Amino acid sequence: MNATAVVFHAEFKRRVTSRPYLVATVIGALSVILLALLPKLFGSALGPDANHIILVGDPRLTSVAAKLLAKDFTVAARRTALVGTPDSAYLEAHGRVAAVAVLGRDGERLRVLIYARDPSAFGGAFGRDLAPLQIAFSTGMSVADIQRHAVVAVEVRGVGGRFSNASAANTAKGIAYLFIILLYVAILLNAQAIMASVAEEKTSRIAELLVATIDPAQLLTAKVLASAATGVIQLAVWIAAGGAAGGAIVGIFGESSSSGVPLDLGPIALPPGEILTLVAFFLVGFVQYAVLYAAAASLINRTEDLGAVAGPLVAPVVLGFALAQFGVLAPNSAAVAIFSQIPLLAPFVMFARIAVASVPAWQIVLSLVVNLTVAVALAWLSGKIYRVGLLLYGRPPSFAQVMKILRT
Repeated sequence: MNATAVVFHAEFKRRVTSRPYLVATVIGALSVILLALLPKLFGSALGPDANHIILVGDPRLTSVAAKLLAKDFTVAARRTALVGTPDSAYLEAHGRVAAVAVLGRDGERLRVLIYARDPSAFGGAFGRDLAPLQIAFSTGMSVADIQRHAVVAVEVRGVGGRFSNASAANTAKGIAYLFIILLYVAILLNAQAIMASVAEEKTSRIAELLVATIDPAQLLTAKVLASAATGVIQLAVWIAAGGAAGGAIVGIFGESSSSGVPLDLGPIALPPGEILTLVAFFLVGFVQYAVLYAAAASLINRTEDLGAVAGPLVAPVVLGFALAQFGVLAPNSAAVAIFSQIPLLAPFVMFARIAVASVPAWQIVLSLVVNLTVAVALAWLSGKIYRVGLLLYGRPPSFAQVMKILRT
């Protein structure tokens, strides 16, 4: 077994059995499950109250209004009159309803007065639902005729995209957002773990013994590969946890009902080729960041300096994460297409584009080639810094010294 394999095996075993890694994996899985279930939990706990109302007025008026409001609200009760002005105690006493709506007619106009816990929750939907009743008063037509004539047959067909309808597109966006978040967390956690490992070895002088027996390039390669392997495992566990929790995560970013409970948009199946492409971009992005973090860690002399060194390296991760949000919303725009080719940013942006759109094959191939080339170049440059940095003690090197190292 060669030196790289030995170090890889030892580093992988140490990482995968370490308490911080296991805790982070479990916490991440639980967080994904909680994120998936929160809308349904809150929807079942709060949703009934949020859209339950009491209608007050002439029974002939409230009976028609109740049918019109049924698609967005639940009429808990109907009353012919009120005694006093409804307050919080009144709402609590009537099943913790969200509002009391008093309906009346003034000639050809419908009058509605709402006493609500949250005034912002009533207005748009309430007015739209009751619009046929107002038109009926003004025109003399029946509400049924108005509803029949008001129906507009709208069919939406996707053009140049992967999905033929809105539900499938919203589902894909939900999955893309989830993947981007997991990618962001996985890269940060595992790249910083490499940095901490390198810093610990250097400050404890273990690096001197390692370099004496193993080529620094092999040592760096083994560390990056081991961390990439543990990162893929971690990412797979999180995605599996989200899948086990159900498709509710999609509803957070997709269409929802008026009560706030996400609609079930159904599962989306990604072809094996696209899954492999997503994994490829994760690995390419991880390698790019991992070698930079390892090289930076080799230059410090105290673990206290890790924060100062890691700060600038976090910036492109955050920028890539932010740009990926635009990639989900406008995957085929010119700016997003350009960002999906730029190293350090492309793993996030292209990751998002593939999940929600039919990206031209040449763009995917070009991005992979460019980013693989840059990853190799960064690995070579980082290896030179890593080789010298591990044995460099005293004051941290200046930028000019680092450039000198790279030119040698």
